[in-house]
Amino acid sequence: MNYGRLKNNVRVQDARFQQLVVNYQNTVLQAAQEVEDAMVGFLLTQEETKLLAESVKNYRLSVDISVIQYREGETSYQRVVDTQRFLTQQEDNLASTTGSIAINLIAMYKALGGGWELRLGKDFIPAKTMEEMRQRTDWGNLLPPEDLPKDIEEEPPTGQAIPVFNKPDL
Repeated sequence: MNYGRLKNNVRVQDARFQQLVVNYQNTVLQAAQEVEDAMVGFLLTQEETKLLAESVKNYRLSVDISVIQYREGETSYQRVVDTQRFLTQQEDNLASTTGSIAINLIAMYKALGGGWELRLGKDFIPAKTMEEMRQRTDWGNLLPPEDLPKDIEEEPPTGQAIPVFNKPDL
């Protein structure tokens, strides 16, 4: 006498599962977009930096030429000031773009999952969470043993390494 409750409960769980699948797919697509955006930004700012460096070099030549022309009386001092202003603008653009290279590299590193924390010697699952998992479910030998040494600096005397992750139960 369930009056369709079991069937409706299965339908609700199926709808929740479908929602989780869509959310997962969106998360994966967003992560891929973040990586691609950071990579493109990194590569384009490197190319832009090369072009701006060449531009700064040419503007410096232009300033030198305008100073020579002013000394010889062929142009006014306004031309010297204008070429120096353009040179300063290009140098500012070059400095800004050079800084963007590092920003895009950091964005790419973050998008690929990099972090600032070192994981050496740390568990992937916090001890509290692992204990809760052990109490809820029999994980067999999938979780690392509780008595696993934290800092293994050298091979055990037997020459056999202590497994960090175990194979699933068969």
